[in-house]
Amino acid sequence: MMKLGRWLGVVLAGALAGTASAQSDPGGLAIAAKRFYRAEVGTTVEAFCRVPFNLLERVQGGSEAFGAYRVTIVVSDSTGLGLTEQTWAQRVPAQMLTVPGASSVEQFRFAVPAGRYSVNVAVTDSASGRVLRSSVAVQGYATPPLVSDLLLTSALRPAGDSAVAGGGEFARGGFLITAQPEPVLTPTQSRLFYYAELYPGQVVEATMLARVRTRDGRQVIATAPETVTIGAAGVAASGLDLVGLPPGDYKLELELQFPDSSVTRSATFVMAGFETEAAIASAVGQSRDVFGQLTEAQLDTLYRPLIYLMEMGERGIYEGLSVEGKRNYLRQFWDRRDPSPGTPGNELQDQFYRLIARANRDYREGGAGQIPGWRTDRGRIFVKYGEPDEVLRRPQSGSTRPYEVWKLRGAGIGSSSSTTRQGSATTR
Repeated sequence: MMKLGRWLGVVLAGALAGTASAQSDPGGLAIAAKRFYRAEVGTTVEAFCRVPFNLLERVQGGSEAFGAYRVTIVVSDSTGLGLTEQTWAQRVPAQMLTVPGASSVEQFRFAVPAGRYSVNVAVTDSASGRVLRSSVAVQGYATPPLVSDLLLTSALRPAGDSAVAGGGEFARGGFLITAQPEPVLTPTQSRLFYYAELYPGQVVEATMLARVRTRDGRQVIATAPETVTIGAAGVAASGLDLVGLPPGDYKLELELQFPDSSVTRSATFVMAGFETEAAIASAVGQSRDVFGQLTEAQLDTLYRPLIYLMEMGERGIYEGLSVEGKRNYLRQFWDRRDPSPGTPGNELQDQFYRLIARANRDYREGGAGQIPGWRTDRGRIFVKYGEPDEVLRRPQSGSTRPYEVWKLRGAGIGSSSSTTRQGSATTR
């Protein structure tokens, strides 16, 4: 009888779609399974199930209201024989039930010999009795693979000697990994991490590169090839900053060139927009301080576009600060510019990041090494002065580069309604 191990993490994100190794039912239950290899046990599986809170109804327990559900996991072989079964219950704070896109991720692991198996998950809402079901097929390795399945996550960190796994994290290959069936990134949480295990069986050199493609196969980002030395077994783990990537569904491909073979593994992820973050922040009552729970990388992502608003005395300070110092810098930066102090939100802050998101969507440039929209000429002018009232476009003709001339009377972050401004920017 196999034994299941499990973890739980809470996710605040937009809706997740199924992946090549994941399935979801129309109600939003998603399950994914990633295979790894151990010579002593065969195939080891890390499995993830996303439980959306919108399927739950409130339970009133005395003076306390909450959501609750029960999870049942059954692993069966190809004949339908159940090899292992486990069930457990979870509770959810009542306020989380109204957060758009909020969910929990149940993570569990098991090992199987060669063969075909089915992982079946049933989630029962304690209040209504409603049951959601989903399943995913798993093929146990018949022979040792050269590379495991590819696992994507929005958070990965070295385990270290003193590191303790937090909520939703599990340990593997010297790392603590946040469990997710399919990562959902946002403009302020734009780091994507990948993890794969390599089993060449001897010391070899391999060339590794990562590509981001749209779901229809169009390449939008590619890393430079990197040559690495791998022992008999090793780990490929790294991160990509995808700031400026427009909202949509994407696929990450990891290609490894070994001396006598080539292997490609892929997995999917979603890039959401600022509206997802705004809805979450509003629902949990944190719209006044969006910086309090962000990582340093996320704070840096919010800081970089502020170059368009900074006064001379505000420059050259942020980079040398601690993480908490960076949070305070951003808080004070926007407090000084709050047009209505004392109200729950900061209208100028909201407007600015909406403009940044729009610029990233409409004005990004470049091929494999794309430039985020807010850093391009047109994006900069759009953020500072708003939508152009008139646009003169000239396509490329012979050796003459294409260009645009904008005439603006609108209101961006840096404009006034009584001033007419003109700007030009080179098209892609």
